[in-house]
Amino acid sequence: MAAGLHFHTAPPAPMARATDLLAVLYREYALLARNRVYLILGLTPMLVYLLLVNTSLSNLVRVVDYKGVSVGFAVFLLPMTLAMSVVSAAATSAMAVFQEEMSGVATQLWSYPMRRSRFLLGKMIAGVSLVLGQTLLGLAVAALIFDLPFGPENWVGLLSALTLSALALNGLYLAAAITITDYQAFMVLSNVSMPVLVFSAPSMYTTESMPTVLQWISVVNPLTYAINGMRDAAVFGLGEAWVDLLVLAVMAVVGYTVGGRALINRARNI
Repeated sequence: MAAGLHFHTAPPAPMARATDLLAVLYREYALLARNRVYLILGLTPMLVYLLLVNTSLSNLVRVVDYKGVSVGFAVFLLPMTLAMSVVSAAATSAMAVFQEEMSGVATQLWSYPMRRSRFLLGKMIAGVSLVLGQTLLGLAVAALIFDLPFGPENWVGLLSALTLSALALNGLYLAAAITITDYQAFMVLSNVSMPVLVFSAPSMYTTESMPTVLQWISVVNPLTYAINGMRDAAVFGLGEAWVDLLVLAVMAVVGYTVGGRALINRARNI
């Protein structure tokens, strides 16, 4: 008598929680690391300003009065240079959204059982790490070139403000990249926005010395709060920079919230 055949259907193995996040991180770092053109374009403006503009202007203008304190002009300009690097790296990181779609990587990622929250978190981690890595390189170069009179508290304040600036600006550029569906439109926006943001903020001058119209524009300029936050944290400590840092935190929340909602709509069209 033939033995009966019995089939047991085993449930699918549960997917590790970090698997989808690791997949996004791997693809993000692969895209960002292989595109050396964007990395070079991102580093060049920062190094040019550090090696040429900052050194020349600091020899021309030795000291500037900032909120009643005499500050070396090289120290005064440093947050502007770091902010330029943050904006440039954030735009480069956001362009990965379009690179994924044009190369078919986005289709591969969304064919994987992946949660949208993991996708957004992976982009945030990869983007912010790129922004911080590029900007910290510039900060290391500045520390070698200039005599930065920072104590431990000043360094902690500057690095904290820099990290929050990277989170906020990366979130805003990522939200713009996910919301805007046209690659050329985003390219124009990212290239035009950097000089406009930098020079309509109190970057090379104090807010009081800016024309009235530019003072109004600087209020809605996100780079104003990044530059002032880093400058106040470096010169006076975190206690004097909390207002700007709070604004940056709100910007980061808004940016990633808008980006997450736009991501849901964009994923449906892939």
